[in-house]
Amino acid sequence: MFATPATLAALGDRGRLDAMLRFEVALAEAQAALGLVPAEAARVIAGCADPDAFAIPDLATAAARAGNIAIPFVSALTALVAQRDAAAARYVHWGATSQDVIDTATVLQLRAAVHACRVDLLRLETGLATIVEAHAATVLPGRTWLQHAVPTTLGLKAAGWLTALSAARREVDAAVARAACLQFGGAAGTLASLGGRGLEIAHGMATRLDLRLPALPWHTLRGELAGCGGALGVLCGVLGKLARDLSLMMQTEIAELLPPGGKGQGGSSTMPHKRNPVGCAIALSVATQAPGLVATLMAAMVQEHERGLGGWHAEWQTLPALLRLTAASAAQMAATVDGMEIHPLAMQADLGRTHGLMMAEAVSMELARGIGKEAAHHVLEEASRTALARGVGLEQVLKQDDRVTGALSAEAIAQLMDPAHYLGNAKEFCARALQAWRGGE
Repeated sequence: MFATPATLAALGDRGRLDAMLRFEVALAEAQAALGLVPAEAARVIAGCADPDAFAIPDLATAAARAGNIAIPFVSALTALVAQRDAAAARYVHWGATSQDVIDTATVLQLRAAVHACRVDLLRLETGLATIVEAHAATVLPGRTWLQHAVPTTLGLKAAGWLTALSAARREVDAAVARAACLQFGGAAGTLASLGGRGLEIAHGMATRLDLRLPALPWHTLRGELAGCGGALGVLCGVLGKLARDLSLMMQTEIAELLPPGGKGQGGSSTMPHKRNPVGCAIALSVATQAPGLVATLMAAMVQEHERGLGGWHAEWQTLPALLRLTAASAAQMAATVDGMEIHPLAMQADLGRTHGLMMAEAVSMELARGIGKEAAHHVLEEASRTALARGVGLEQVLKQDDRVTGALSAEAIAQLMDPAHYLGNAKEFCARALQAWRGGE
């Protein structure tokens, strides 16, 4: 529920081992290419890079004692290599430190997880773009402070969701691109054990792993990872905003939208009639959880000197959890938008719930041309109260008010009361949103 198969694969134990093994293979191959370790040793190390050859429960137990997973991992890899070639085993993890392999594995997993999530995000954006295009002129109540305000269109609402989502997705992509860099600094960030050849090795490793080579090691410089967390947090918030709006529109009394239906979707264990907005619930839950995880990543930036104590460790569970939640939210909302039902007739009915009161601004603006802005506002405020008190439509009250009929004809009043005639630049905004999205994909 709070993850997807693709992100579980990227972020799970096997995915972790695979990423760490890729680091060790790249290290050995880069060193062999420079003649610093025997080529045969690099080949043997690469031949042992099989995640399934490791006993994960044993590694977990040993990691709890060692303080990180890299120490027992390197020992286990060394033992595997030694079984094939004792001489090659001495070159495993040559010149690297635990944080080098763990941090590099983290960014490899981060990149893979975000790539998987991006598929669902683009599917969701495509679904929203379809709504923008198809419903640019589908009128429904605009709501401010949860109350009817003035008319808007479903297309414009969807354009807002689409614009925010695509911007958040692009920012995540940019943040991941900044963070996707090699970690290779050795014991304290100098690579002194490699006799001045460290940068050459690092360049070869970065090329092999398709990672950026940073200006210097970033053992306690955690801004890029924290930035990824912040971007993911914003994305979760955007998905939560979408979920909140959709779920409100799916309420029984509103029913402008209906959640995806079908066997096993959104039902109740006791109420056969229920059709619950499950995807929205997941996305809202994620939006509630994400800020705390982002805050942890921000707090974890305060790390001591050249290698931190505790702050680094705080990232290990937090970033994967945030990635899993983000992916779940994206997948759930993509499925929701793909499967939900849109009911324009319900939107039309909702326009009439307040008996024309949402058109008060339109009439007031036109009336102001004849009697002034302040006077017009007062007239419409009074007319609105009268309509509510009598339980009649605003149009009827206005046509009985000499202050209004002295400035506006009955035909003009009727036209001003039509929500479809008070949409401003809604269509243009929809077109601009689609153009921006298509240009930024």
